[in-house]
Amino acid sequence: MALILALFCAAPALAQSSFADRTHMSWDGALTGIFLGLLVFSVAYNSAFYSVLRERFLVWQSLRALIYFALTIGLSPLDMGPALGAHSFARQVYLCVLFDLSVAVTGPFIRTYIEPGMIAPRVYRLLGWTAPAILITTPAMLIPDCPPLYMAFRNAMLVGTLLLMCFTLAQAWRRGSRTARFQAAAWSSVLAVYGISLFHDIFLGTPFKMFLFALFGALGLEVMLTAIGIADRFLRLKRAHDEARATASALQVMAHSDPLTGLGNRRAIEKAFVDRRPEAIAIVDLDHFKAVNDRHGHDVGDRVIRAAGAALSSGSALAGRIGGEEFVLLLYGNGAEIKEEAERLRHRIAAYTGETIPELSAGVTASIGLVLVGDSTFGMAMKIADINLYAAKSSGRDKLVLPDQVHAARAA
Repeated sequence: MALILALFCAAPALAQSSFADRTHMSWDGALTGIFLGLLVFSVAYNSAFYSVLRERFLVWQSLRALIYFALTIGLSPLDMGPALGAHSFARQVYLCVLFDLSVAVTGPFIRTYIEPGMIAPRVYRLLGWTAPAILITTPAMLIPDCPPLYMAFRNAMLVGTLLLMCFTLAQAWRRGSRTARFQAAAWSSVLAVYGISLFHDIFLGTPFKMFLFALFGALGLEVMLTAIGIADRFLRLKRAHDEARATASALQVMAHSDPLTGLGNRRAIEKAFVDRRPEAIAIVDLDHFKAVNDRHGHDVGDRVIRAAGAALSSGSALAGRIGGEEFVLLLYGNGAEIKEEAERLRHRIAAYTGETIPELSAGVTASIGLVLVGDSTFGMAMKIADINLYAAKSSGRDKLVLPDQVHAARAA
């Protein structure tokens, strides 16, 4: 602050080149330009973050920056046209409205900015009422000889808003909010300036002559510290969003996968059936699997299941496990190719289980019930395939059944 005071008191900088001949620039103008640049940067900064995460506090902070920008222009000596002359009543209205708007949007900003659960519900609701509470008192600054009661009401609203902001940050800080810590640092100088100004207005009865100078210095500091706080909040939100997406993806995989084999479960197979309708469905059942469990134990049984799943997924068919020792295949191609592929996979099960599980004296065989889908629904095709599987089991196992009369299964 001492540096800024020194700069504002310094002499204007003279032009140092022929290009800028007959021009000069004062430090207050330069610092005003820097402040306006900070505000433009803040809006661009928030817009970039908003394109990634649609968080409302970024919109409110951008609105605050735009209001500050318009207020700074209004307080500058720039010519704003005859309608908003430097000493016109319209200019006074413009400034008063913008000043109150800068205070009014702070409540909605802070209640969307602080992390959820860090503000009590009652305080959260009160923050939503700060905007109308401030704006209904704006005319008090424009009415000549404003009634003392109305002015007292305005002062009460401003003091109440100031105290509410302080209480909100203190409460969120106590509850462990990182955002509250950043915003407390950002607002400390602004709240101090407002507090001194209110003290002058209410208790001393004279305006705080350094108000605007002190306010814009405090606002410049607030813009920078708030940008740092928003970056921290953004990174934590993005991390939380990424973790949530990863968790949702993992749950999606778990909901559609068989944990033992890694193949799709019945839900995944049905979805695949709808997404890309196959030419045929086959239900595969391992023969005498109970005897494997009884003789070698469930550990070996699980290895057989995994080996069978690996064998079935080695071909062009989409394989899934639908429970126990039962698998399902979605097969694509013409009739001869489908039957040939199903038979190849059935033989592959016996060969692969024999190769990879030495405890077995021979590979585990499998029976298959196959059905051409035709116009059948998934449920109906599965029922017919199950009937054909039963026929394969009843006729001696270790075979594929596709009776001629059900080559083109139809929904009943």
